[in-house]
Amino acid sequence: MTRLAAVVDDYALAVLPGLERELAQAGVAVLRCFERLPSPGMLRRLPDCQGVAVLGGKDLPSLRARLETATATLSAPVVAALPRGAASLAELRGPGVVDLIPAGTCRAAERVVLMSRVPIISASGRRAAPSITPRAPGEPAPGAATSPAAAGTRPERVLAIASSTGGVWVLSGVLQAYRPRHDTAVLLAQHMDTEFVAFFADWLASTTPWVTVLVKDTVPLEAGRLYLAAGGRDLVAEAGHVAAMPASSRYVPCADRLFRTVAAAHGRRARAAVLSGMGADGAEGLAEVARCGGRIVCQAPASAVVPSMPESALRRSPGAEQAAPELLAEVLGRE
Repeated sequence: MTRLAAVVDDYALAVLPGLERELAQAGVAVLRCFERLPSPGMLRRLPDCQGVAVLGGKDLPSLRARLETATATLSAPVVAALPRGAASLAELRGPGVVDLIPAGTCRAAERVVLMSRVPIISASGRRAAPSITPRAPGEPAPGAATSPAAAGTRPERVLAIASSTGGVWVLSGVLQAYRPRHDTAVLLAQHMDTEFVAFFADWLASTTPWVTVLVKDTVPLEAGRLYLAAGGRDLVAEAGHVAAMPASSRYVPCADRLFRTVAAAHGRRARAAVLSGMGADGAEGLAEVARCGGRIVCQAPASAVVPSMPESALRRSPGAEQAAPELLAEVLGRE
């Protein structure tokens, strides 16, 4: 098994107490990066290791400069540790920056290890070498174990999830806790550039217990499976099927479109959740799910790396349930 190495600078260690110890306990080789050595090129000294960089800064301008250096020189995921009191900014999510961790975050090491496997493209255009192999659209991950109880079964309920900036680690946690079951299928709208989607689907299959299906055209909707659209397309629900359609908005895939079609096709059997992200995608669709009798849930905005999406959804649907990341699966699983 490939060992994980992390380059962590003193800025990140200062605002994420215990990170170095927790990473070491998780079997991660930690290489310290000091103020005068901001480049994570140190990872090149360990060619047999899978690398990830965790970088901070004394303020947002210095953090931005360090991230630009890191993503220009390293074909590996980069995690940004936000300075104390600093808010998440869109410009911090440059090429290769896979997560923004606010100062003082508990269990940050778990997020670093999880996000280390997210496929990225560096600013120099070099693709990170993923530890997973892309699949043909419409097929489950190779070797994935299909649940005997769920195989070929039409779901009694459909869970639709919208996620964007800062939502990937929450999504993975929800899918790990919300175990595959004989009565549920999951439909996902995770905002993501086209070239990352196939790798992301395999990452989901490797980090969650769900059989993950990458949809290019139209496929049957079966319980125990997680569906997401091939790159550059929207995922839509139909009666007994799920389909990938040409993108319909600047948000790709479009959560509003997914939620509206889930509401129309499944009514009271639908459940929908909005996780961290920028903008307002999902707000109108979530309201439509509620109007058709489905259950709606939002990640508590205070727990989101970027709270815009859940905040917008709650303004449109103030009656939606709210939950912290660790409680979302429990709330979504209630009868």
